[in-house]
Amino acid sequence: MNPCGDLLSDLGVGVRKIVFKGDGFALAELAAGDLEYLGEHGDGAYDVDRDGREIPIECPIYRLAVTTEDGTELLGHVMWHPVTYGPSYGCLAWNFGRELLPRARGKGIGTAVLKAFVRHLFDTTDVDRIECSTDETNVRAQKSLEKAGFTREGVLRGAQLRKGKRHDLISYSILRTDLKKK
Repeated sequence: MNPCGDLLSDLGVGVRKIVFKGDGFALAELAAGDLEYLGEHGDGAYDVDRDGREIPIECPIYRLAVTTEDGTELLGHVMWHPVTYGPSYGCLAWNFGRELLPRARGKGIGTAVLKAFVRHLFDTTDVDRIECSTDETNVRAQKSLEKAGFTREGVLRGAQLRKGKRHDLISYSILRTDLKKK
């Protein structure tokens, strides 16, 4: 129980329910206004262009906040959605993205957040594959993914449109069985 809960709500800061507590961070449910705050305080370094066309499929996007251990300070967020490689549940995977605010980067929590997030998804769902991709120039993210146990799979040529140019992404994945090997 947060003794400052009412005070935080009065100040316009949402009280977040913590899902997982790590060393120096927590994964928590997003509070009202969190996405707007992230948008205003992020640096947009890898934001993709919006071209006005709607994506012709609808799939749910799930999100958790990355916060300080007590859940009061927003540090970033993780988001994930299902992707499928065939007509059965066994072909289902989670594709995710992670964004830390500039002030939260370089403090060693990125890899810990990835490990906790992977554990959370494998503990709370039956999906056996988690995947993501990162810009080919984002070497820090690539190193973090590899430290968290992800396997580099290859290059997704021209997969994102940013600032009017196509950018290659590096794809990564981790399987439930990979965790058992360690």
